[in-house]
Amino acid sequence: MFVAVLLLLVTLSVQGGNGEEKAEAQRPGHVSVVIVGATGDLAKRYLWQGFFEQYVNQVSGGNTFSFYGGGLSSASTAIPVFFEIVQAVSCSKETSPDRCAVVKEQFLRLAEYRQLKTLEDYQELAKNIEKELQQEGIPEAGRLFYLSVPAFAYADIADKINNSCRPASGAWLRVVLEKPFGHDFRSAQLLASQLGSSLKDEEMFRIDHYLGKQVVANILPFRVENKKYLDPIWNKHHIERVEIVLKETLDVKGRIPFYDQYGVIRDVMQNHLTEVMTLLTMRLPVNMSSTEEVLQNKLQIFSNLLPIGKNQAVTGQYQAYKTSVQQEMNKSNDHVSLTPTFAAVLAHIDEAQYEGVPIILISGKMLDERVGYARILFKNTVFCLQNHNSVHCKPKQIVFHFGHGQLKYPAILQALSPASTPGGADNGDMLDLRVKGKDISYSSEVVIIGADQMSGKSAKDFQVMQEKFRSAAMVSAWSEELVERLAANIQASAEAAVREGGVFHLALSGGSSPLALFHRLALHHFSFPWRDTHVWMVDERCVPPTELESNFHSLHDHLLQHVRIPYFNIHPMPVQLNQRLCVEEDAGALLYEKEVRKLVNGSSFHFVLLGVGYDGHTASLFPDSKVSELGDRLVALTESPVKPHQRMSLTFSAINQARTVALLVMGKGKHELITQLSRMKDNPDKWPVTGVKPDNGKLVWYIDYDALLG
Repeated sequence: MFVAVLLLLVTLSVQGGNGEEKAEAQRPGHVSVVIVGATGDLAKRYLWQGFFEQYVNQVSGGNTFSFYGGGLSSASTAIPVFFEIVQAVSCSKETSPDRCAVVKEQFLRLAEYRQLKTLEDYQELAKNIEKELQQEGIPEAGRLFYLSVPAFAYADIADKINNSCRPASGAWLRVVLEKPFGHDFRSAQLLASQLGSSLKDEEMFRIDHYLGKQVVANILPFRVENKKYLDPIWNKHHIERVEIVLKETLDVKGRIPFYDQYGVIRDVMQNHLTEVMTLLTMRLPVNMSSTEEVLQNKLQIFSNLLPIGKNQAVTGQYQAYKTSVQQEMNKSNDHVSLTPTFAAVLAHIDEAQYEGVPIILISGKMLDERVGYARILFKNTVFCLQNHNSVHCKPKQIVFHFGHGQLKYPAILQALSPASTPGGADNGDMLDLRVKGKDISYSSEVVIIGADQMSGKSAKDFQVMQEKFRSAAMVSAWSEELVERLAANIQASAEAAVREGGVFHLALSGGSSPLALFHRLALHHFSFPWRDTHVWMVDERCVPPTELESNFHSLHDHLLQHVRIPYFNIHPMPVQLNQRLCVEEDAGALLYEKEVRKLVNGSSFHFVLLGVGYDGHTASLFPDSKVSELGDRLVALTESPVKPHQRMSLTFSAINQARTVALLVMGKGKHELITQLSRMKDNPDKWPVTGVKPDNGKLVWYIDYDALLG
């Protein structure tokens, strides 16, 4: 049932302005309904049926109606199509057959098609409405224009309505604008400005018709009515994932000129599906009838959505779409449209309540079934040893079924391959998706290892390996898997430290090697205990912290600004004091050492991450800098052979007191270094990295295959 249109017409029939205008609008009168785009897909599928049902409910309420279908086609061309559409309307089960026959006959008599192309066409429409009002001898209640046309036509139509179709004083004018409202933010802003020159804000209704579906409209009431039971489980600790799915079996033949401009994302995903997402995740309004509060709560969700990168979306296009575009848009055979007919997006909300909960939005044409639903799938910790059909083993879920088809599976993880697929049931397992952390991808994707990457070997031959390097533990893998393992190990250390003492002290080095790790921690480790973590610097260049060369600047940009860590838990090195950089008399190194001794129990960091330079330096401890002479000092000023020369660094005394020290080495450029290090004895003055030997902790080398094998 197209509830949005029904409720809209009820509201518009009685809604007015203030004072005298409102009193006039509430009097019975004549309502003229004009659907521009009257033979289009939306009008055919929903609008005429919705307006007919509303007419059935309102015909005895004192108002009279006339219905105009408008379009660009001439009357001789469009009238047969138009009457085929309106004759297909039907009554609800609550209406008796006899009454249905009577009101349907009346409705058909009140509906007519008019070409609405030029200003003169709109002027003729206005004259016809005035003529009907004179014949009926009753006042006009108002005029409703429903623009079921592409957004690029809105401004021109609004201008014609303003110049020729405004009702007399006392009657209302309402113009309904369908989604999509523009094709991007700038075009939406421009369109709003253009419309504002023709229509008052209170005369415009920007709507998403999907919100009129009964099930969609009842999501918030359902959450409110069941608040007592849902509140304890409506969070990241209990929700495994949220799925919002709209699958269609139809193609887009006949709609190509419109559809090819927008595609599935603009057509249904950034409006229908994201609106449903907000209804499922927004803070419940104190006052359900307050549209302003509901709107603000929705906007809060949108403002907290994490940015969606290229790894959080997949798109596809059914095979026959290319041919349809060429035929309907008179394109040559070599024309290729990149408009997606399928999309799957993985979203996350940056709120504590939903931290780490994946929200999957899926929609497409030419799929195996027509179905729409939203599913909240809850975590199931029950293991059934024998009776796998027990109710305890079945998925714990809440499903809002929007209509069409039947739900067959406890989870939907299907998509369309971007190499195109046949469509329908023939898609088979080509549509399977894999969700991992914050990434979504096709599960059927193939990893190809080139000849320069271990010829004759397959990817599965090179999984994460745990061996020894220089008598210490070593983890090796391809770079992506290596970073994943390192991030997981850091989180495990953090969780263990927080369980043990309520705090985790992490010291991070600069350079380029840790950047992939920072991204991994920021984008995939939602449950990392940042609130109880103190982040320290292993070393810093003697430059202002606002400059790009600053290690802290890099750490902040790539990690700290993306996680919820308390401000006072961040400890940059004080390289700039008294408006000077790394001056010995300012005692910046001593200040940092005192801070470490004060806050870090026994000056023993829980985890220290180091890199290794091509010359064997680690932290900012460089060859031939007599690092062994620093004694028990925890922090010192050092000299680098490259600019900027001055540095501040943790010393071996601080590093080797840590519980865990990780040395991260990545890239083919480090292969020769790794080869040399594997053969040499300890010589910290020449090869400072060989001086990393935790007193009572452990040392782990993380080396990717490029560095290890060349």
